[in-house]
Amino acid sequence: DWASLPGSVTRQIEAISEEWVAERELPEMGFTLGGIDEMRDPAVRTLVALGEDGTVLAVTSWLPAYRAGQVVGWTLDVMRRAPDAPNGVMEFLVASAVDRMRADGAERLSLSAAPLASSAEPQTGGRSGVESVLDVVGGALEPVYGFRSLLRFKAKFGPDLHPLVMAYPDPVALPTIGVAIVRTYLPGLSLRQAVAIMRERRPAPAARAEQPAARVG
Repeated sequence: DWASLPGSVTRQIEAISEEWVAERELPEMGFTLGGIDEMRDPAVRTLVALGEDGTVLAVTSWLPAYRAGQVVGWTLDVMRRAPDAPNGVMEFLVASAVDRMRADGAERLSLSAAPLASSAEPQTGGRSGVESVLDVVGGALEPVYGFRSLLRFKAKFGPDLHPLVMAYPDPVALPTIGVAIVRTYLPGLSLRQAVAIMRERRPAPAARAEQPAARVG
């Protein structure tokens, strides 16, 4: 747990997380995604990859899943890596967690949700209204938070996929639902930041249409 980590490690984790947020110029997400505050919960566990010199390369946090008051599994929450960490370090952490939890007798390990990223292929009849709204919201936030990249990362481990289902009373409510979803994930979003997100959704000007696209990774 967080309180058991050396101060030198927690300070590095905080610095990595702060740098991650600063690069996006947007607040950390909430709802189905946690941050440093959630990592400090005594029930949450952390798994840290350290270099030989004690440098934090990457960190994951795991939320407990209970049944009848007993922990029966763990759910992946925070994932942060240092900018200069070697490729594959996050895969190493998740695989290490699998081995550790299996040895501890955990019944279930969840890689959590890949919010606003659909794993389903478009149907013949086209996308539903709610799927279209979620596509717009997810597309606007994708350059900053990389939901689809997150889904591809989690798919490497061959998980069983379970859809997140949302019921709504009438298609007329979909625009309001889209706004509510953004506010749920980003309750601290300012007007300036919202404008910046929408600018990401604008098509490139015709004069620059032939310029190579920037890679978002």
